[in-house]
Amino acid sequence: MKIGNKIHKIRELKNISPKDMADRLNMSLSGYQRIERDEVSINMERLLELSGIFEMKPEDLLTFDEKLVFNNHGTAHDKSFSVIHEYQSTKLEALYEDKIKLLEEKISYLQERIKGLEEK
Repeated sequence: MKIGNKIHKIRELKNISPKDMADRLNMSLSGYQRIERDEVSINMERLLELSGIFEMKPEDLLTFDEKLVFNNHGTAHDKSFSVIHEYQSTKLEALYEDKIKLLEEKISYLQERIKGLEEK
């Protein structure tokens, strides 16, 4: 997905009109629409402005795709949302299990050492 399409989808999810985006970016509506249509490139300054308006990190804007999960919250006046990356739960669970196993082994080792020192 190109950056303009990402910006377009996020803007819609945030319930912000193209005119409001153009106003917030101090540019014409047609200029803003060219961004969404990927007719112009955006520089780092513009990326930071966009991510600020969307209340998200620039890297989240750049990596936005259809696999992102949206957690909507707030009032009817507050259309904010937070972007949470969808992780493959089995891989994440395996990492945690490995870490827990390692920590349990360390605890057992230290308990054995303490027991040995107490017996001396």
